Amino acid sequence: MKLLGITSDAPGWTYVWEIAQEMMKVETRFALQHPELAAELTPLEPIIVEKFPDLDFDFGFCFRCLDRDSGWVSKARLYQNKDDPYSFCSINNIPQSSRAFGFDIVVYREDFEKIKKDKAAQKLLLGEEFWRFFQLTLPKYKKKLPITNDEMDKMLMVFEDWLIEHDWIIHGRWE
Repeated sequence: MKLLGITSDAPGWTYVWEIAQEMMKVETRFALQHPELAAELTPLEPIIVEKFPDLDFDFGFCFRCLDRDSGWVSKARLYQNKDDPYSFCSINNIPQSSRAFGFDIVVYREDFEKIKKDKAAQKLLLGEEFWRFFQLTLPKYKKKLPITNDEMDKMLMVFEDWLIEHDWIIHGRWE
């Protein structure tokens, strides 16, 4: 595993993008400008890249806050990374694995309107959907990813520990 990509599709009044960015590694510019804040952060990306360097797939997460009647639901897909010399990763010399495992995590705007000004509640709602879908979906792709049972269990444990530590889920809920 070489990288974790994060994006979002949500109304500007939500905290979805700010919450999702907690997973990303701290940018050098931010760390230089705010070393005391950067030192307090423990993003997910460096943890999973370090713990799973031999796995030949990368993660991409898109966190969406959409209308319930949009028809969108959380989904996952596995696709091949192309050797495109003009891609963003190629131009910027960013290493990639041969495959990317993408997740669309969908929460609904109607649920977020009730907690419009509560970032912690939005994080829990987003975290609950993320963890529910992630732990159900990852095992279904075991043969396509080549990942052993031990690696999958370790990965689920790393994700769960990080989500609990960063208040995305409540401890013991899915045990």
